[in-house]
Amino acid sequence: MNQQPHAGLFSGAAWASVCAFVFSIPWEKSIQVSATATLSHVLGILAFTAALAVAVRRRSVRRLNPVLVLAAVFAAWAALTWIWSIDRPATFRRAGTLAELLAMSWLIWDNCRERGRQRVLMQAYVWGAVAASASAYFRYFTDQQTYWLRYAATGFDPNDFGLVLALSIPLAMYLARAPGRWRWTYHAAVVAVMGAILLTASRMAMVTTFAAFAFPLWTWRDSDRGQRIASVVLLAVMALGVIRFAPAPARQRLSTIGAEITKGTLHNRTTIWKTGLKVLRRHPVAGIGAGAYPEAVKPWIGVPGVPGHFYVAHNTFLSVLVECGAAGFLLYGLMLGVAGLYVWTLPAAERALWTVMLGVWAIGVSTLTWEQYKPSWLILALIMTEWGLPWRPAGPNE
Repeated sequence: MNQQPHAGLFSGAAWASVCAFVFSIPWEKSIQVSATATLSHVLGILAFTAALAVAVRRRSVRRLNPVLVLAAVFAAWAALTWIWSIDRPATFRRAGTLAELLAMSWLIWDNCRERGRQRVLMQAYVWGAVAASASAYFRYFTDQQTYWLRYAATGFDPNDFGLVLALSIPLAMYLARAPGRWRWTYHAAVVAVMGAILLTASRMAMVTTFAAFAFPLWTWRDSDRGQRIASVVLLAVMALGVIRFAPAPARQRLSTIGAEITKGTLHNRTTIWKTGLKVLRRHPVAGIGAGAYPEAVKPWIGVPGVPGHFYVAHNTFLSVLVECGAAGFLLYGLMLGVAGLYVWTLPAAERALWTVMLGVWAIGVSTLTWEQYKPSWLILALIMTEWGLPWRPAGPNE
């Protein structure tokens, strides 16, 4: 009789740890607790441990879904590539990272079984993005440049950081659709995030930010007048920021996007991609080993002049294809494809949200290596939970 309140309290604490972990993802690299671990990593371990303890206590776990199964198979294949990897230490590290990301996906799938919880996790990511933006503003006003006259939260590359923030915009616009006097806070969050994106001076992030506004456009007919006005104003603010309000060096860099796409090398990315394709022709089926791309291209293009840096693929799809071969790429593609099918079955507003989220992600990762980044797997996890809501059995989360 006395165990039920304690069980509910323990389950609530586990859920709070999951929310704290998701909140930390947008600024995951900013706070180090040791030479090899961040605060976000520690929060993830605590959340997983607590959630696993709750699952053991209730003597059940949620039935796996096809996307999660495919994710597990992909992670297993990536680990298997260690056998023939040309850089076994890198493959070992990548396998460990993918195992942790798989655990994160299960963590969210098993604990997020109600629409209210789904909304809370979206809120956690949005406000985490606002917190990360505050870090970028602080660094800007104290002139702590990440690269020359470009700014990001501590520990982040400006391009990665820009996409992390851009992914929060459709979520915030979706959350703002709900009636209530606090909906304006989500619009304010979008303003804060867009300002930080401009400070990164990332051309890719600028493109993904404008792409994020496909969500209010898609849902225009179903939106009320306030949401429509806010969407137009926010889009105008971003456009004015690009041409007027952003710092002059950022505006100058952003203005080169057309020439860089049509005549440039996308900051040497095309050279890195061509070299990756050369490697692929030598190892087409099984790949060179997960995480081994830098070692594979080194004989052709060497290493960057900056100490401690190396050439990654700068394209998630190419990275998976070269490192894990056609077999691994097929598994990765199936995982994304089934997630896309999940999205197609959702109600109109949710289908619009997650289609735009996948689109923004796909645009961004076409110039970034993100198959091992938490936001990529968080999107998949939230799509899984959104899809699973109508099918969940009656009963409490516990």
